[in-house]
Amino acid sequence: MKNRPDIKIKNGKKYFFKFTGLQRAQHITIASCVIVLALTGMPLKFHDASWAQPVYALFGGIKVAPVVHKIAGSILLLLFVFHLGYIVYSIFTDLIIPLKKKKQLRVSTVIKSIVTHPIMPSFKDVKDIIDLLKYLLFFTDKRPEGDKFTWKEKFDYWAPFWGIVIMVSTGLVMWQKEIVTRFLPGEVINLALIAHSDEALLAALFLFIWHFYNVHFSTSVFPMGTVFLTGYLPEHLMVEEHYEYYRKVMKAAGLEDEMLAPDGSPGKEPEKKHGATRAISISDLPRVS
Repeated sequence: MKNRPDIKIKNGKKYFFKFTGLQRAQHITIASCVIVLALTGMPLKFHDASWAQPVYALFGGIKVAPVVHKIAGSILLLLFVFHLGYIVYSIFTDLIIPLKKKKQLRVSTVIKSIVTHPIMPSFKDVKDIIDLLKYLLFFTDKRPEGDKFTWKEKFDYWAPFWGIVIMVSTGLVMWQKEIVTRFLPGEVINLALIAHSDEALLAALFLFIWHFYNVHFSTSVFPMGTVFLTGYLPEHLMVEEHYEYYRKVMKAAGLEDEMLAPDGSPGKEPEKKHGATRAISISDLPRVS
């Protein structure tokens, strides 16, 4: 059982549940690992740049920085394995057990539940991308109404999967090159170095440009988004990015009278109520455990 409200009201402002404590811990771990890996790896890729040597020296130079890099990489590998187990556990507890209790446990229903899970890519994401382009090009004044997870968040989530596989596998090849070359030709080491280096650059660009802008630097959240710390999203961000899901949550909580319009303005004057509720739980909405 989850002992947390789906809507919290603090100082008259609503905050909507987004991530559990375990999910936030995983996010902070992967973020920390990737930043350390970038700071200890990029100085080698761009060794002739003026900033490379000072940055590398911060981590102990040639004697210590490689050790720090390998430790961060090992933690990232362990986190990846843990997260795969977490996914399997979530499928079992959130999908299989409820379906079994309802006597609807069949392969088809399990597959359908997984495919239609809020974090899975869908045709709505394609539609939202097209609608966003229309909005940005002034073909319409209506922004796409995102669900619990938008296409940008799904891209943020799924992109690291293949990236981590490439980074970890090539990193292990270079780390244990003596063992690898007993079974594979030496050219594999060079190929691993190229793949590791290029994928690292792509991951760093993705993190520091795309992801950081969307969650920290955009005008809606600047100077920093706090959902990765608190697990709750402010109402104005729910309205801007997740309006379709916002409607579901508000209606399920019986707060239609307090619902904001898509532009963030009051939809209608809310009714005055005595004894304002401070925590509202919505048990029948889909969520990630």
